[in-house]
Amino acid sequence: MKRGLIGGAALAVLWFVCVWVPYLLALAGGSLATLAQLIPSPMGRGVFGSPPGWALLVQVATAVALVAGYATLAAVFGRRGGAFAAGWLAAALTTFTIGAFIDVGSFLTWIGSFGIRGAAGTMGAASTTTWWGVLLGWIPALASARSVAHRRQDASGPSREADAPPADEPLERDLRTSPSRTFIAALAALALIALPFAVEAGHAATQQQLREDQATAETPTDPDGAAAPDPSAEGEPVPTAVASDGVVPDDACTAANTTILAPAPDGATGHRGQALSLVNVSDEPCVVEGYPDVAYGDQNDHLLDVTVERGGSFMAADPGPAPLTLQPGDAASAVIGWDANSVHGQLAARSVWIAVWPGEERLSWAMPLDIIGGATVSVTAWHVPTPAG
Repeated sequence: MKRGLIGGAALAVLWFVCVWVPYLLALAGGSLATLAQLIPSPMGRGVFGSPPGWALLVQVATAVALVAGYATLAAVFGRRGGAFAAGWLAAALTTFTIGAFIDVGSFLTWIGSFGIRGAAGTMGAASTTTWWGVLLGWIPALASARSVAHRRQDASGPSREADAPPADEPLERDLRTSPSRTFIAALAALALIALPFAVEAGHAATQQQLREDQATAETPTDPDGAAAPDPSAEGEPVPTAVASDGVVPDDACTAANTTILAPAPDGATGHRGQALSLVNVSDEPCVVEGYPDVAYGDQNDHLLDVTVERGGSFMAADPGPAPLTLQPGDAASAVIGWDANSVHGQLAARSVWIAVWPGEERLSWAMPLDIIGGATVSVTAWHVPTPAG
């Protein structure tokens, strides 16, 4: 078992040299980063992006699995002699087992989200670790075999006790029934079981940290240059309805029997116009007279201080209020007009709220507009649109 522990220690040292040296060379950049690609590494560099606690746990579990796993397998294969070949085989199987356990952990973690095929695509550690173990496993095997040779030389020397095992017997024979072998095998098993949990927990902690960093990062700027949203800003939420300015007749067009369409506005020489459509979606005629109820919300979802005037604008003349009877499927129109504004660094309209008339429930649309606090907009009365031409 001692020769197995020596070989396992050599395997662990070699593993971490091949992991850390390429990582440090890559950090240095330049020609050193190119040199790093020439060094075979058994472990992906993702572990270095994990929180330090999880990264340390992964590497400790890996070290224990390497030393204890190699010692256990070398003892099993060494029973039939051929210490060098047994050690090389033990190195390859130990590294394969480590990669396989990592792959199983990845597969079980992602199968619920990606399905069998997608989860299988997250695997691949076993092929990398096995290739590395086959390529470099002769080094710990050589170290283990040399330790056997030294012990046999000592066993044949005059200073050994008379009851020392003969030189031609396997040196593990006296340790086969020792509790130390059982303990080391159990230690290897525990490290292998803990390893995939530590790897996946490290990945999860990394993703959580990224999400938290993104949440606390500087709020992205508005594409139009308006002031960024401020969660701590004070303001009044946009009312879903305001007080009625008159008595609503029984056959009136209301939020219950109509819908409003509010497409994006048109622009001309510094002026803006937004055409609204009121559609009767009921089975009965309804009557509409007057002006739409209009309001705006800013980037903080607060009521934007905008003056809404009834009348015409550069984009449309106001026909004035008149009763209109809309048959089922018929539509009436109104136009909101305003002058273009610079929104740079300003509270600006990021939603528009419209009702058939004051007192009815408002519909809302998320819509960035160049309307800022203190601006004035004009809205025409509902009317039947004149056919083009």
